[in-house]
Amino acid sequence: MEPAAGEGKGGGRAPAGAGHSWEAGSASEAGSASEAGAAKAAARQEVYRRLREAGAARFPFPIEGRIPNFKGAERAAARLRELDVYRRARALKVNPDTPQLPVRAMALADGKTVYMPTPRLRGAFLRIRPEDVPRGEERRAAQLGRAAEYGRFVTLDEMTPEAAPIDLVVAGAVAVTRDGARAGKGEGYADYEYALLRELGHPELPVVTTVHPLQIVERLPVAPHDLSVDIIVTPDEVIFTRTPYPKPRGIRWEAVTPEDLEAMPVLQELRALHWERMQVPDVLAPGLGAVFVGLNPGRASATAGHHFAGPNNLFWRLLHEAGFVPRVLRPEEDGLLPRWGLGVTNVVPRATRGEADLTWDELRAGGAALREKVARFRPRLVILLGKQVYRAYAGLARTAPVEWGLQPRQTVPGVAEFVAPNPSGRSTVPYAERLRLLREARSWLAGGAGGGQS
Repeated sequence: MEPAAGEGKGGGRAPAGAGHSWEAGSASEAGSASEAGAAKAAARQEVYRRLREAGAARFPFPIEGRIPNFKGAERAAARLRELDVYRRARALKVNPDTPQLPVRAMALADGKTVYMPTPRLRGAFLRIRPEDVPRGEERRAAQLGRAAEYGRFVTLDEMTPEAAPIDLVVAGAVAVTRDGARAGKGEGYADYEYALLRELGHPELPVVTTVHPLQIVERLPVAPHDLSVDIIVTPDEVIFTRTPYPKPRGIRWEAVTPEDLEAMPVLQELRALHWERMQVPDVLAPGLGAVFVGLNPGRASATAGHHFAGPNNLFWRLLHEAGFVPRVLRPEEDGLLPRWGLGVTNVVPRATRGEADLTWDELRAGGAALREKVARFRPRLVILLGKQVYRAYAGLARTAPVEWGLQPRQTVPGVAEFVAPNPSGRSTVPYAERLRLLREARSWLAGGAGGGQS
């Protein structure tokens, strides 16, 4: 019996000073993220050089920019086969790269289901069941270019722990350390794939990599989102890393860019599947001219990760026609608002289908948090989109009378407040009235605190 993932054997803990340049989440030794990226890039180039000079690399060439294939990949897979963590596994998530082809073929031959992510996460996972692969065709079925002939692309709701009981993750690597730090090609897909499984409800899963001994390096930086390795399998040894580095617990949505969502549609699918858990980041900066305040994200905004993303929401059209911005922005361009001295936030961060799903206690708590934000960022004007939004911000009673327009009080001293209708397409306030009010707010802002107030 080998130790469970995280226990010591075959090298145990790395020698002092080896294997990592700082603890996850700290830049105390290596400095900035750019320095960490440079350190990983240098480690990759060192590994590629070693493999080339030793004649240990195998097709496909060039190996640079890839998870490098290596001589002995089949023997490494055979060593993995001896481990209890592999024997017990009913299903494996295995990367689609060439050096792990022997692992995928072996798993199918051993009666295990293989889940293979599509390259660059452009689509869903490909599930290959052993019963769908004729005996003797396992290697063909495990090849990236042939796998779709035997398997089926599955949606994310088919990747839950109940539908896909994955017990082991096999990840490719360019470089690893003996205490489990890992560097892939530098694109972060393995990190995303593991985090995606966690988002779907899978528990923390053991991670194995199969590599050539020359891919083991002394030091690698580790970031909080990096996927660490529990077991390193080479053609010659098995290393139980007892890794001190935590694995991703889910997607770091605050770090996901619009470009990421476009490049990896599976992330958009995940947001749509779990939209009620999503939040939309504030667009705020100190000293803005005006901050717009919505009630809370709806389903479309939570799914997109951007403000006022509902197909019938009129916010972006109103914003342009009222003169705040020079053109109609798309929701995914909300991050550009500070260019024009504007920001946007919500009273309540929790996404719901509608206002009826919010409690007054949530609104009151959100109002208190909003007042703190306004005091911290100090815009000249807050434009509160809805009377209930204003009541929450101003600390008024739930049914207190409120008029549209500039308010006579300043809840946060020095910051003017303006109440305008909700831009939702379901609002009963006529479009012309909504536009008139926002133009009034824009006029006040253009005239300055002394020229626009009565």
